[in-house]
Amino acid sequence: MLLMRMPIPTQAQAHGITKGRMNPARRVLATIIPLFSMVSGLVFITTAANAQRPEFKVVKRLKLGKAPHQIAFSADGKTAYIAIAGDDRLVLVDVESFKTIKTIKVANSPLGVAELPGAKAVVVTCFRSDKLSRVPLNQGTKPGPDLVLGLGPSFLVPLTNSIYMISVEHVDLLYLFDAKSFSLGASFATGKRPFPAAATSDGRKAFVPNYDDGTVSIVDLWNGKLRGSVKVGKHPSGGTVLPGDIDYAVVVRDEDKIVFINTASHRVVGTLHEGIGESPFSLVVSQDERLAFVNNTESHDVSIIDLETRTIIRRVKVGKIPIALGVAPSGTQLWVACKGSHEVDIIRIPPAEAVFSPAVLPKVAVLGMIHGKHIKSEKWGLEQLRQTIIRFKPDVICCELPPARWQRIWKDFSEHGLIKDERVMVFPEYTEVILPLKVTLGFEIEACAAWTKEMAELRRTRMRELRTTPEHKELYEKYRAEDAAAQKSAIFGSTDDPLVIHSDAYDEEIAVTLAAYDKHLNEFLGPGGWTNINTAHWRLLEKAIRKYPGQRILVTFGAAHKYWFMKRLRGSPDLELMDIRPYLPPKNKFK
Repeated sequence: MLLMRMPIPTQAQAHGITKGRMNPARRVLATIIPLFSMVSGLVFITTAANAQRPEFKVVKRLKLGKAPHQIAFSADGKTAYIAIAGDDRLVLVDVESFKTIKTIKVANSPLGVAELPGAKAVVVTCFRSDKLSRVPLNQGTKPGPDLVLGLGPSFLVPLTNSIYMISVEHVDLLYLFDAKSFSLGASFATGKRPFPAAATSDGRKAFVPNYDDGTVSIVDLWNGKLRGSVKVGKHPSGGTVLPGDIDYAVVVRDEDKIVFINTASHRVVGTLHEGIGESPFSLVVSQDERLAFVNNTESHDVSIIDLETRTIIRRVKVGKIPIALGVAPSGTQLWVACKGSHEVDIIRIPPAEAVFSPAVLPKVAVLGMIHGKHIKSEKWGLEQLRQTIIRFKPDVICCELPPARWQRIWKDFSEHGLIKDERVMVFPEYTEVILPLKVTLGFEIEACAAWTKEMAELRRTRMRELRTTPEHKELYEKYRAEDAAAQKSAIFGSTDDPLVIHSDAYDEEIAVTLAAYDKHLNEFLGPGGWTNINTAHWRLLEKAIRKYPGQRILVTFGAAHKYWFMKRLRGSPDLELMDIRPYLPPKNKFK
């Protein structure tokens, strides 16, 4: 059967309005965590096992007006805000009853919407204007002054906390917007006709699909720099950053494909064609990060993907031209704005236990590294480390390497026997022990370090400011005094004894000696602060561990991180924490 491709809609058709250019809804939920984990060349195949698949179906169809677009939710999850571009209005819907709460007139084709802090007003982008408007939710309240962005502002995409990203199509700019102060921050030049951006989970880097020139602009948000662009194909319309911030996945609408860009190297690392519907438009994920949803605007359906098995569970028919998706904060509903049929379809998301089979708990142990000191240590040297890992017999090692750099690291080592990456070269435990053992023992490696070049650059800049800027003198002196006192009272110091390193007493002391650094500098250093970086590490570790039910998992991070991880591992009901000490080398066995 020969299928003819429908042409890209005209500007008026794209919005369901009489004027303006196409501005699709890509990522719409303020609480969505970017996630769409696929590998290069992956093919989605619906198998016979899917005959027993859980039921996903449209449970409600709302007629709210012409050409609905962005869907956002209130902080309490009780209200959906829906921008109705074709009727110049905003509609508030009760998430539980699906009843309309309120309709508010908003001129000039409202496309994007987000709740402002305090829930007394929302912020709206209107495509046929150059304004960003505050819209009160109560009658009699003055709206306040608008902000000027340029013609064609798009969706409000959450970055971190109250900061949003706004692409402006007709002026080729990406803006940062602070919802708390209702003010514009930095702006960045993009390619032609930028569509809504997506960012890494820590907010360090943004990726902007440029619809008219077929590229993705890459912006270093922390250091205020444009890092270049990547050619991806005809009409990239929306994207999201994949789990662990490894890759950015962008939908290329006119080629029915998804292109994957590595977030560190900024290179295309793969494409996905099979299993994608006609004219895919955007990607969102479920609250539990187990499912991905793709809206297909020409086949008029939504693909539902199990991210653990990387198979299509189902494709659900919805209204015509599904243009925007939003997952309700409850995690039980997927809201789909269909601008072609002028409706919002609500798909029920079954509970996780109905979708996924119960899993055997993974078994996890933590091994503290001393990095460069392994080379000369007689107690915890490279040979002792090698024998410990061999005895433990891991199925998986979660290591202190950045996920976005791992693919290239392994390719260099496995194919050419080379280590080129600057980060891995400072860790002899990987270059001399773990990478060679992966070849001989065959375990999997999960890169779980949240460190990035942008983070390192920002941290260096702020540490320099701390030491040299008079306004930070008091903070620096408080930190130095408390840190010196803590270090002076330390017993273990720079011990290289693995039996000491893997003791509760060692963990307790490390927590004390790092307290001043964490207390005074965490907020100042931002993402590179001690609590901040460990929190980011833990998110990656938690996701990696969840991928391997019933497997033996070894976590290999610097020993100073161990107490932070152990506390969370002990409190997790989803794993079995193993004692690593029986696998450590007997005293004086190795010289």
